[in-house]
Amino acid sequence: MGRLFVYDENMTDERAKITVAKMAAVSDIVASEKAFIQYSAAGQLTVLAGAVIAVGDAIFQTEETTLSAANLDGASSFAHGKDYYIYLCNNGKDSSNEVYLISENSTFPDGVEWDDTNTRKIGGFHYGFVRNVDEYGREVNTSGSVRGSGWESNVREDIAPNSVWTALHRPKCDPSGMAYLGNGLWADIYLASDDGANGLQSVYNATPITGTEGLNWYIANEKAARVGKRLPDLAEWLIAAEGSPQGLDGSNTNGWTATTNTARTAVGKIKNAISVKNIMDIAGNVWEWINELCLDPTAASWNWYNVMSGYGQIYMPSQTALHALIGGGNWDDGVRCGSRAVHCGNYPWNVYTYIGVRCVCDSL
Repeated sequence: MGRLFVYDENMTDERAKITVAKMAAVSDIVASEKAFIQYSAAGQLTVLAGAVIAVGDAIFQTEETTLSAANLDGASSFAHGKDYYIYLCNNGKDSSNEVYLISENSTFPDGVEWDDTNTRKIGGFHYGFVRNVDEYGREVNTSGSVRGSGWESNVREDIAPNSVWTALHRPKCDPSGMAYLGNGLWADIYLASDDGANGLQSVYNATPITGTEGLNWYIANEKAARVGKRLPDLAEWLIAAEGSPQGLDGSNTNGWTATTNTARTAVGKIKNAISVKNIMDIAGNVWEWINELCLDPTAASWNWYNVMSGYGQIYMPSQTALHALIGGGNWDDGVRCGSRAVHCGNYPWNVYTYIGVRCVCDSL
């Protein structure tokens, strides 16, 4: 172990002098609460007081501060379907308190005076549709009745409260396009789409990836792992789906489910198609692979079956005995679509044009 130099009040040893620059070089963010940035009102966030944050060679202790669209580095209002990043900035003036900027840029804010040496990304959030809920997180109508008349359309446009993340309260992966479900679990707000780098992303208005692009259960797991995510198990998927309205046969009002639909559609476009956890399109559009398998209980001819096309064989009670669960429903399933809809009849090695995926990630 190297020598630890103790503070010397006579300053006889230069190496022992404690300076702000030295503290900043070794310090991480220190806060009494990991979620030190929180949703506080429509279009507003609050930075809690007392967090200690190093930015370059400076150290700041936060004061309670309200953030809003006034903190944007360019536009005057938040845009629907966008991810935003919150930066603490050091303007180099000893007389100034911390400066906060909100930006669509994930590296550092716009402005010739800002770069990665004098700014630090400390959090972020997603702006889009938000389902109104009661104090217990249950779906309600405008009168506050749980699942009362018209509850399906009680949705607003706002900062998604459970999408707010900080450097200490966030998923292990890139937090963009994700929302917190509780119990250390985050989920993609949107059905996964191709990120252009053989992985997956959660992005508003994108085309959901399905078997049309060669996706099956195995490939969905591989692509999720490349971006630090995974498929949800059934219990996790049900938590994400809670409070999303049942589909309709004759309308796309509550989700992309009308029996006259002929194909998938871009994600996040239907206002009512949102759960109490602010997860979009979880009932309708495309089914979602779930990380659970089951066996056909009627099959009884155990043997090795070559169904994997060059990836080995499966020992099972018939050639079609192994099934992977899917949840939610697809574009023309109508009233069959819903927050507890599950289908147990699909083979994990097959590609289906009507099955996509949504990812989850554990907290950092």
